[in-house]
Amino acid sequence: MMETKKKLGWTVYGVLGIIFAPMGLLFAVLGAVLGQAKNARWKTPQDPVIFIAVFGGIGGLFLLLGLIFLALDLRRRYLLRRAYESGNRVEAEILGIVEQQNVNMANGRPRMLEAAWTDANGVVHVYRSRYLYTNVEKLLKSKTVPVYIDRYNENIGFVDVDAVLPEIRIH
Repeated sequence: MMETKKKLGWTVYGVLGIIFAPMGLLFAVLGAVLGQAKNARWKTPQDPVIFIAVFGGIGGLFLLLGLIFLALDLRRRYLLRRAYESGNRVEAEILGIVEQQNVNMANGRPRMLEAAWTDANGVVHVYRSRYLYTNVEKLLKSKTVPVYIDRYNENIGFVDVDAVLPEIRIH
């Protein structure tokens, strides 16, 4: 049986990066192209320079922010994938479902599964899953969940919620 690819989810940074980067590129290109237009009716010789500076500056800023946001989220996704594929697996106790107060969507607030694991030194590590868009508290098949902890950074852990939930299709 073939393993399906794990869902890592996008954060707000990734979504902002997906929006800002193309928008910034569009502003920068439009500023450069329209600023060089020969048939434009500029009132003073400095108008094309100001136009290019404003559009290019705004476009460059948006492009830079979008690329930074996108890079942050892609790095987070890479680290979670690395933890899942080559990390140490531990069984963590499910503490509960936490509703995200800082995110509001059309169908309510997303939730995250919170799980804790105690290492050999007695330190408790708490990890959170990706966003869950429905209340899954009554659907859990187990009181523990597998967490894959990155070998290089124990702060990064992939909570495998698919292992303790049935397949969910929201209609």
